[in-house]
Amino acid sequence: MSKPDFVRAQRLLGPVVLAVGLIVGAIGITVAVQHALSAYLLDVGVFRDAGQAFIDGENLYVDFDTRSGFRFIYPPFAALLFAPLTWVGEQTMEVLWTLASVAALFGIIAMAVRWLQRTGLGLPGPMDSRYFWAWSIGLTGLATCFEPVRAHLNYGQINVFLILLVAADVFGFTPRRIRGLGIGIAAGIKITPAAYALIFLVRKDFASVARSAGFFLLTAVIGWLLRPEASLYFWTTEFVNEERGGAPPYPPNQSLTGLIARLGVDSDTALAIMKPGFIVIAALSLWGAWRFERTGRRVHALTLVILGVCLAGPLAVTHHWIGIVLVFPLVFCTRSRAVRIAALLVIVANYLGMHGLYPDQESYAFEPGLWLLGNSQGWTGLILFCVLLIHAWKAKPVGGVGYAASHEENKPSPAVEEVR
Repeated sequence: MSKPDFVRAQRLLGPVVLAVGLIVGAIGITVAVQHALSAYLLDVGVFRDAGQAFIDGENLYVDFDTRSGFRFIYPPFAALLFAPLTWVGEQTMEVLWTLASVAALFGIIAMAVRWLQRTGLGLPGPMDSRYFWAWSIGLTGLATCFEPVRAHLNYGQINVFLILLVAADVFGFTPRRIRGLGIGIAAGIKITPAAYALIFLVRKDFASVARSAGFFLLTAVIGWLLRPEASLYFWTTEFVNEERGGAPPYPPNQSLTGLIARLGVDSDTALAIMKPGFIVIAALSLWGAWRFERTGRRVHALTLVILGVCLAGPLAVTHHWIGIVLVFPLVFCTRSRAVRIAALLVIVANYLGMHGLYPDQESYAFEPGLWLLGNSQGWTGLILFCVLLIHAWKAKPVGGVGYAASHEENKPSPAVEEVR
């Protein structure tokens, strides 16, 4: 597609995205709020119980007083942050958590849109700063009915807030002097976000890497000072418990380990296969992020690393994949046909969310049709991951522009051109 054709397409799509996004968003938010009013949000209920246990000085792990029967598996620092959930009634808390989750979703997409506008990466026409709010609201509305988002809202999960903190750091919305705060705090709540410090590493922004580590250690120290016994148990027992998140065959687990386990392979074998697989995916994510950062493509870089984290982990149920909402701005900004098609496949698979076709059981024999449908969120994510790697390989380094963009925040990189 030539540049004039691309500009005209953007101008036609902009109003459509806003209109459809408002309709889809109204439906998605209404359903989510009604669910919060009528049902028990399991995960945020556990967070509330942990906050209450923290206030009362009760045990957070062994003999944890949980109404749902599910354990608390996060560090003591997280329980401290969850204490305010006890300040209002349960139903009010669940509605507020739901609305805050939607606001966080908007924040993630809005930061991505703003970054893409300021770098000029394929966002001409109506996707300029004059239309920032329209695009951000429209794309957020489209994302509210994404299955990872629906699962997040139904359970009252925390992952959208963690990705918000990560995105603020990666896209340069955290003040320079405390850059790394978002990733450090997110890792202090749930260890996994520490992986996103890799993006600072490939930028050679070692100060932000150090700040991320420092803020993470600060959360551990705070937890240790306030709850030393719980901290000792978490870091020596709970943290190293490989089964604390669940078994690999669990159908919502769309990581490669889950996909392999549902080929009829036992869990131990699937985990063994993915040990070297984890290293390969981590290395590819690091290389791809480095290539994208060289040309100022931060949305591409963060999307790639999010996919790598979800694919490589032993357990990544669909609400863990919530960061892939970045495919919404990505699919409209990229001029790479392969990236656009792969992103559209991910969008379709995650709107349908067909892992529910699997029956509820401990293990599964391989059934080709069921495997393709029930694992579509995982294998389309793998396709996009591979396509992004190819796109990163084709990306032409533009002197120091990419690194300059990485260190001089919110300044456009006019020399950067989208690979066609």
